[in-house]
Amino acid sequence: MLCLQFTVLVLLARFRASHWRRRARLNMVSSASLIWVPWLVAISGPGFTVEAVLGLGRAVLPGGVAEPVLVYRGRVYGLGEWGYSDVREVMLEVGPEELEGLARVVSSSDRGLPLSAVRLLAPVDKPEKIICIGVNYRAHARESGVELPGTPNLFVKTGNSIVGPGDPVVVHSVGLKLDGEVELAAVIGIPARSIPPSEAPDVVWGFMVLNDVTSRLEQRELGISQWWRAKSHDTYAPTGPIIVPRHMVSIGDTELELVVDGIVARRGNTGDMVHSVWDIVSVASTSALLVPGDIICTGTPAGTMPDGKPAKTPEPGSVMRACARGIGCIENRVVLDEELCPHGGL
Repeated sequence: MLCLQFTVLVLLARFRASHWRRRARLNMVSSASLIWVPWLVAISGPGFTVEAVLGLGRAVLPGGVAEPVLVYRGRVYGLGEWGYSDVREVMLEVGPEELEGLARVVSSSDRGLPLSAVRLLAPVDKPEKIICIGVNYRAHARESGVELPGTPNLFVKTGNSIVGPGDPVVVHSVGLKLDGEVELAAVIGIPARSIPPSEAPDVVWGFMVLNDVTSRLEQRELGISQWWRAKSHDTYAPTGPIIVPRHMVSIGDTELELVVDGIVARRGNTGDMVHSVWDIVSVASTSALLVPGDIICTGTPAGTMPDGKPAKTPEPGSVMRACARGIGCIENRVVLDEELCPHGGL
C-alpha cells in the first residue's frame, strides 16, 4: 500500500510541478459561471470531423511542433506557450467542467487557427495502458452466438498500435482478414486504484473515438487464442479526433458507426452495452493503477448484415471512417507495407 501511495504522489508531483504558477497566469473563470450550449456543427479537416464545441487534443502547429491544443468553437489554440507539454498535464490540472473556462481565457488572447486547416494527432501520445473489452453489446453477442458475459472480459492492446486521424493503418499481408471496430473510449484523467463504479466518473476525464482494428485470421483461425497478436500490430488503434469532456458526452445514448469505403459496416448505440462504462473502469482499476492518459475501450456494436458480419471489410486501399455522435469521426486508409511484404504474402 505504501508503494502504491508513493507512485500516486510521484505522478501528481510530476504533472503538477508548475500547477499554481499556471493557474495564476490563467486566472481561470469559475466553472459555476459557465453555461454550456450544445453545438454540433461538424467541421472537417485532414482525416477527421469534429462535432463537439470543446475538446482537448494534440496537433502539429506552424513550425512543425506537436503540442497539446484546445479545440473551441471551430478553432485550435496551442497550449505550449501556456506551460503545457502534454495532455496529461492539462487533464490533471483542469477538470472537464473547467475546460471551457480555460478555453475562454486562452481564446481571449489568441486568435487560434481554423480547425479545418490543422493536422490533429492521436490525442494521447504513448498511453501506458489500452484496456479493451470483448463482446460488450447485446446485439454483438447475439450475432457472435455467445452468451452475455457476466463480468467484463478485459484484454489489452499495446501502445505501439496508437495512430491519429488520417494516419495510415499499415498491414504486412493481404491475408490477415482485417476488421474495424468502432468504440467509445474513455480517457483517464487522475490516478485511481480499486475504485467502485460510483467513483469511476471522477477519474474519467473525457471520451474519444477508437477503431480497434483486428486481424480475424490471427484472432480466430490459427488454433490458439491470439487477441494480443490480432489487435496490437503497429497502427491498429486509430484514435481521435479530440477528447471531449465527460459531461458533454451522453454515454448512455451515443450512436456509433463504422463506414468502410462508403458502406456502413457497423452501427449501434451505447445504450446496448452489457456492462456500463463505469463498471468497466471499476473492474480495470482492480488489477492495475490507472494513470492519466490510460485508454479504456468499451466495446464495438454489431455488424449490419443479417448474418452478423460487417457489410464491408477493409483491405489495402480501403478507407475506414469511425464515428461517435457528438464527438466526431476519424478516417484512416489501409495500406500494404510493400517493404515488409513486396508480394502480398504472409
